[in-house]
Order: sequence, then structure tokens, then C-alpha cells
Amino acid sequence: MPEDEVQFRLAQLLLLLDAVAGQDTNGASLERIGYYDFLSANPFLVIRSEDREANLLRLAGFDPQVLSYASSSQRFTSRRERIQHDLALLIAYGCCEVHNHKGALAYTISPRGHELGAQFTATYAASFSTAASIVVRRLHRLSDKALREQTARWLRSDGNGGPGAALMSVLGPEPYTSDMPWEG
Repeated sequence: MPEDEVQFRLAQLLLLLDAVAGQDTNGASLERIGYYDFLSANPFLVIRSEDREANLLRLAGFDPQVLSYASSSQRFTSRRERIQHDLALLIAYGCCEVHNHKGALAYTISPRGHELGAQFTATYAASFSTAASIVVRRLHRLSDKALREQTARWLRSDGNGGPGAALMSVLGPEPYTSDMPWEG
């Protein structure tokens, strides 16, 4: 998986930090970056397939019917655990800066990081940048609490129109299981 490669994750974080800088020059907290990172890589958890921005995501190569959205909560947890390590590497390389903003640590892209990110030419870099700017633009005004609550709803497999809905449209309804052990 690309997410298992450190260089891939660092490049993706640079693109994300650039999108964050476009919305908030003060940067973002570690927690917020974790949410933005995961949701930018899985933008159809945030953007409904009938939304205006969904067409931009489709043109960028994202697919709302990808079945991996059904296991999003597990992937979210493991991906978030790597963010702090990856940000520390970006700081060590001079591509990211950390500062105190209103009593909390905030991470921003450095000029060197912006310059490096601007050199990425892979199609995925353009696709991820599109998704990141849409996701960050939609979510940056949410409070931390609202962001946590909304993300929890998006990650529920049984949510209306959530990732489970796409899976159920392919697989059909769940088989009946009884609470009574002697019934089927």
C-alpha cells in the first residue's frame, strides 16, 4: 500500500499542509491534521456524490463507490497514529514548522516545504491536492468538537449515505441473524 511508504505519506502531508495554509495561515493542530489527512484521501466520506464538488473529485480520479470506504474507521485509526511521526520528520527536514497558537501547537508548511510540494508532478499529487483543498475548505470552520462528532458519523458503516450504504448497494441487505441461538 502506498500509505506504508514514508516518502509517500510525507509528500501527501506536504500537499495537505499547503491546502491548510490556503485556508488558515495559523496552521492546524495535530488532531485536525489527522482528520484532514484521512478525509482528504477518502473525500467521498465528506462529499456526497450528488454535491457540486463531487464532479471535481471524479475528474481527479476519486470514486464514490470504492468498497474500501466500508472499512474506513479501521484505516482512520492506523493512519492517525502515523501523523505525529510524519510531522516530526517534516520538521526535521525543514518542510514544516510548529508554533504555539492560542496555547496549542499548530503545524504549518514552511517555505521550503511549499517549494518542494510545488515540484510534485504525479497525477496522484494533483488529485490529492484537489481533494485536500475541498475537504479543508469544508471543514476548517468546524470546531474541534464538531469535527470529531461529524467524522464519527461519516465513519459509521450504517449511516445514511455513509460508506456502508455503498457497500450494501453492492452486497444487498445483511442476512437475518436471530438473538435466539436455536433460530437460524
